[in-house]
Amino acid sequence: MTLSICWRPASLAAALIPLLVACDRNPLGNGTVAYDAADLCGGRAVALHEIQGSGMRSPLLGSAVVVEAVVVRAATDTLGGVFVQDEQADRDGDLDSSEGLFVAIDGPPPKLAVGDVLRAAGEVQERGSRESSLTALGALTSLRVCGQSESLPDAALLEQAPLAGDGWERYEGMRVTIEAPLTVVDQGLLYRRGQLVVAFGGRQWQATEVEAPGEAARLLAAQNLARRIVLDDADLAEGPKSIDYLPRWPRSNRPLRAGSRLAAVTGVLDQREGQYRLYPESELEIEQAPRPDQPPAVDGRLRLASFNLLNYFNGDGQGQGFPTSRGAKTAPELQRQRDKLLSTMVALDADLFAVAEVENDGYEADAALPQLVEALDRKRGRRRDYQLVRPTSDRLGDDEITVGLIYDAAKLSLQGEAVSLQASPFDQGRPALAQRFSELSSGAQFTAVAVHLKSKGGCDDARDADADQNDGQGCFNGQRRRAVAVLADWLSSDPTGQGTDNVVILGDFNAYRMEDPIRDLRDLGYQTAAGDERDYSYSWRGELGSLDHAVISADLAAALAGFGVWHINADELVESDYRLEGRSREARRLYQADPFRSSDHDPLLLGLDLPDAADEAAP
Repeated sequence: MTLSICWRPASLAAALIPLLVACDRNPLGNGTVAYDAADLCGGRAVALHEIQGSGMRSPLLGSAVVVEAVVVRAATDTLGGVFVQDEQADRDGDLDSSEGLFVAIDGPPPKLAVGDVLRAAGEVQERGSRESSLTALGALTSLRVCGQSESLPDAALLEQAPLAGDGWERYEGMRVTIEAPLTVVDQGLLYRRGQLVVAFGGRQWQATEVEAPGEAARLLAAQNLARRIVLDDADLAEGPKSIDYLPRWPRSNRPLRAGSRLAAVTGVLDQREGQYRLYPESELEIEQAPRPDQPPAVDGRLRLASFNLLNYFNGDGQGQGFPTSRGAKTAPELQRQRDKLLSTMVALDADLFAVAEVENDGYEADAALPQLVEALDRKRGRRRDYQLVRPTSDRLGDDEITVGLIYDAAKLSLQGEAVSLQASPFDQGRPALAQRFSELSSGAQFTAVAVHLKSKGGCDDARDADADQNDGQGCFNGQRRRAVAVLADWLSSDPTGQGTDNVVILGDFNAYRMEDPIRDLRDLGYQTAAGDERDYSYSWRGELGSLDHAVISADLAAALAGFGVWHINADELVESDYRLEGRSREARRLYQADPFRSSDHDPLLLGLDLPDAADEAAP
């Protein structure tokens, strides 16, 4: 028995489009009848591959057509229509033309189910920009259900990313099964938009982490994009209450870290908002990426750590003064943030911390950095005697945020006063802070420098060499290059009066490993500490790289005993951090007073075995 539903166009304009009848000519112009009347279930209709064609845009754009195909993705309240696909018998065998189509329905959609055979009349449209558009049937004049298909049309099988030709375009609107393992590379929009970014071929690296800036970096960046696909819940509204393709919401014991792997995924391919996206039709099978519960094992008598504190601001220092310009918006948020930072720093158990992105409000008892150091010292008890390196000035520069050095007075002693570099371009941002230390057990001395160079953001204010050169380094690369040149000159003048060249520079350089500032330092004789394998400290839009570095002078290189990065932040869901504002009930359940997502940067650990001062002095 043929089932049917009646449907009226959403607008009078759509209703004025003439109903299609059997005498209409074939839109392709060959003089034959292409379709029957719109209300004739089982009648002739235009095949979807004829509408899609083999290019990026439909060859029938603007034509009035009738289609009859199987619903393979039903409507949601925000999707704006359904996806249909031709049955097997109606396919043309051309792998370059899609067999699927989006049927746009204005207003509240009728109750259509996956498997319904849908007959619709309307106009062929392209929705989106000219560079990225979804072929659709819109301005409908007729729509009816003509029964149920016994089975869904077969899904196209993919074992690797479709890089050749038009790539994903040939599958637009169709069911697709990706048989190759997929890796989660970015879950930043999961709680906001119900989206996961996954990639063929494993994790992806920032182009300038592995390639020199320029053409090679641009090529790798393009390859990264081509190997990606977005998994989406087909609900375009923000703040989804549930995500139908997840077995359950993530929790602290199953956090859905970047690097998690997915088994075969089947869904319908859409193209909107400049991206191809797949709407999975069943729950994903997820192999969770493991969490590293402990910091990496690093050899060396001295442990040095570099840690970006993610805008640690403490209000007025007495529980009031919120919100501040950055960081925690309320006192409860500050407590949550402090608990996470302290749990991380206690676990790192370093003899010296170089910290960045902390409120630049001085060194009195109510200031952010002194309060953090006092809390850290209380946490460590008698095992440590953490103290703060205090510059001679009341504040370190004029920026909202600054850097700091925290040391264990039971292992290290200060030699002389701390000095800061405030020459241009550091006077435009955050001065570098340097302090000479002596290791109590050996008498060996070294200078530690904390840095935080200009970020890649705020490109509207970048001019000339600081403007984005489209080579992969972003904007303000010129300023970062000038900064490392000035820093190297300053250190060569022995600003701490050390009398030797034992120097370690720790911090957030805002430059990846193959970018000019880091290569310039290497050309000047410095060495960037690295482990046995390529490592990373940051993830930006799903691409991994090292913005944070431990840079040592040539004289100190022989003392390098170990290096590691503790991956507790870059791979974690952002909703695991301290913030409460704007977070759903499900997102708030991710919080734990533990190291995971204590920052957006992973902390570095460096191990040194300094030679005994007496041995160095011996002829």
